[in-house]
Amino acid sequence: MSFRFNFSSEGHELPKNEESTIQGFLDDNLNESLRIDKHPGFKPSIPPNELILNNLSDILPPNLIVERIFFSTYEQSILYKRHLSDVKFQIAQEDELLETSENENTKILILSTDNDVVQGVYEGGLKTWEGAFDLLEFLAKNTNNFEFEGKKILELGCGSSLPGIYILTTKSPLRVDFQDYNEQVIKLVTIPNILLNTLLCPNNEQEFSNGTAEIYVSEDANLLDQLKKSRFFIGDWSGLTDIMNLKSEQEKYDLILTSETIYNADSIPKLYDVIKHSLRRPSGIAVRKNRLIAAKSIYFGVGGGVFPFRQFVEQDKVFEIKIVYTVEAH
Repeated sequence: MSFRFNFSSEGHELPKNEESTIQGFLDDNLNESLRIDKHPGFKPSIPPNELILNNLSDILPPNLIVERIFFSTYEQSILYKRHLSDVKFQIAQEDELLETSENENTKILILSTDNDVVQGVYEGGLKTWEGAFDLLEFLAKNTNNFEFEGKKILELGCGSSLPGIYILTTKSPLRVDFQDYNEQVIKLVTIPNILLNTLLCPNNEQEFSNGTAEIYVSEDANLLDQLKKSRFFIGDWSGLTDIMNLKSEQEKYDLILTSETIYNADSIPKLYDVIKHSLRRPSGIAVRKNRLIAAKSIYFGVGGGVFPFRQFVEQDKVFEIKIVYTVEAH
């Protein structure tokens, strides 16, 4: 299902003190970035796993900087997401405390600064790509065409996870689960965004200055309870369904969401395999099952896009595939 997307503009400059701190941090670690990205023959892969949350002390800072996302022309829809500058500032602070440049958060921040994607190492999850907004728009416009209530939803390659959070907070699903390649993205972006749209949601009187506001993170145990309503998966798609352990059709998902994930032709078979084996098949009375894929028609240089994905799906002769929504470039 075709959606045009590019990287979104984050839109806000960093405060000068944060900007200088982060820039110095990046300069000090530039060589590490080049080593990871350019090492000859280096083909890393993070094995799939489920992230089990027992506490949030090593994930959430005392405060979060939040921005509002106005995403629908169909209805007045607002979501909240953690501002990218706040993510970078947390990583820089943690690096100073650890006095090391070898932790995974450091590598993710360096790579995300100079690269949109480094295959097998960083898959772009810190940024919110435009395809996620297009998918949000489609869901808002077509909310009456889907049965969300009591359903199990999975968002693959979730990153900021805005489409999944939209369903989680407005459509009364049974459960919404999230997957991203990097554990750091889940911890630094996905989890804070879920909480910012549920228990930490800004109130109507919350003051937004220059588009952002500061939210105090309470130490309430209910935060962990909220997150335990979902499952979180990390790592490569290859072998992911084994980790999910979906033994019966009833345990599988009614709807799968994904955006910006078919940009590389090499990853298409793995993504399709997850969809094929985790999407619940209809039984008894015919029930339409769905997966919504937001993507660019062509990705120059990496071979991915709507057309190779569609060809791959049609060759398997299991699913029908149809373009339902297209956003033209402006």
